[in-house]
Amino acid sequence: MRLEEIALIVAPEADNVALVKVPAPAGTRLETPEGELVLPEEVLPGERIALCDLPGGSYLYQYGFPFATSCGIARGQAVHGGNTRAEIPPCSAAAGTASVTLPPLTGKSFQGYRRADGRYGTRNYYIVIPTSMCASQVAVQIAEPFRSAPQGIDAVLALPHTEGCGCAAGLQIDRLLHVLKEMIAHPNVGGALVVDLGCEQSNAAVLKGVIPSGCAGKPVEWLTIQQLGTPATIAQGRALIEERLPEVASARRTPCPLERLVLAGECGASDAFSGVTANRVIGGAVDRVIAAGGSAIISEFPEMVGAEQVLFPRMQRPELVDKFQRLMGWYREVASRLGTVLDHNLVPENKAGGLINPYIKSLGAVVKGGSGPITGVLDYGERCDKPGLHLMQGPGNDPESVTGLAASGANLILFSTGRGTGTGCALVPVIKISSQSALARRMPDDIDFDAGSILSAEDPTSERELLADRLLDQLIAVASGQPTKAEHNGQHQFQIWSAGKLSL
Repeated sequence: MRLEEIALIVAPEADNVALVKVPAPAGTRLETPEGELVLPEEVLPGERIALCDLPGGSYLYQYGFPFATSCGIARGQAVHGGNTRAEIPPCSAAAGTASVTLPPLTGKSFQGYRRADGRYGTRNYYIVIPTSMCASQVAVQIAEPFRSAPQGIDAVLALPHTEGCGCAAGLQIDRLLHVLKEMIAHPNVGGALVVDLGCEQSNAAVLKGVIPSGCAGKPVEWLTIQQLGTPATIAQGRALIEERLPEVASARRTPCPLERLVLAGECGASDAFSGVTANRVIGGAVDRVIAAGGSAIISEFPEMVGAEQVLFPRMQRPELVDKFQRLMGWYREVASRLGTVLDHNLVPENKAGGLINPYIKSLGAVVKGGSGPITGVLDYGERCDKPGLHLMQGPGNDPESVTGLAASGANLILFSTGRGTGTGCALVPVIKISSQSALARRMPDDIDFDAGSILSAEDPTSERELLADRLLDQLIAVASGQPTKAEHNGQHQFQIWSAGKLSL
């Protein structure tokens, strides 16, 4: 039996482990270029086997980069937490030019909404946005009768949240105000109703102070509960929406160059195959959008720990490395104050799926960013305003992460999953991509795109490129209005990452 029948070598020129695709019993004999390899023990999908003897102290490589230190592993043995240490060599914190030059991609466009500020939307929403948790339930009640939006509007959405009061002034309130401002200004929003209680730190007067005049040329209304009372606020809010919906619905899709797409990559409920299949296909789609002059964002800073060895050489300027280190340092400092570490982002289900330590998870996560140069490093929700790949500080917590990506201006999200998740995003369509075909069959009403065929392909590289081309076509269709499974299922998660607590 050939090794390729049961396992996959991700980067054959550098890796010294292979990722197991199908179960194989002890005693299985495998043909490899280095000679016969006999498995001394049963191996299961998601595990790794050593392709050569790995003496204690030597590094294990996957994706062409080190992810663990061997405690002494013989050729053919399974690699696991018991015979490795989560230790990798230090990497240089120098910017470089290790990224791939992407050939230009021309002739691609999508049907989107051109907004007054020059940005392009992939959806046309009307939102009811509370300034604090104190107004959140009223916002939900105002939007309740509009579950069936009129033609020309994708949805009327309330964005309830848990922030805005009962906390110290400063970074936590500043972040909330910034995110709310960017939600109102988002190109997928055609109009908004803002509801406040009246006495919170983030009340209407404060929020108006951070919103530029004109609100990107869209209608924005304001209601204060303490001025009207709850029933009257709900009634007046519904009347205002009824009045404004025809104006918002009058927007029309027009041809938009692909360079106006701001694509984001996200992963959740990952397994050992996420980085090999789904995330690499996302990376291929990201490369194609950037080659067309577009932008892309990836986040989840805890899932970049250990992947600096991949990221720093792709950063085009030293100040990008400096900003990344500053933002990561802030994250580590907050974690330390709260008595934890970023490694706790690796949850039991990740380990059950074959991710033995945080470093292998990170190496598989960052491939969502493709292979091109990194042109920007963003704070949480900081607007992405230039082409190329950007890294946004944010947690691995999916609802908080996708909210930050939306605030940064993403108008389409590619979301990989290995174990399965239904998470969507309040303002941005989410295309869910499975790492294994079995997951796509098990959750067909949640998965939009199956990347699992890479595992059974005779030529995994060619299959990956073919899937990236197909995913590009599908994301253009979604950007042009085709609903995703998360949208069909009513998954419009909105959760702001509070600066006063630590999410991993």
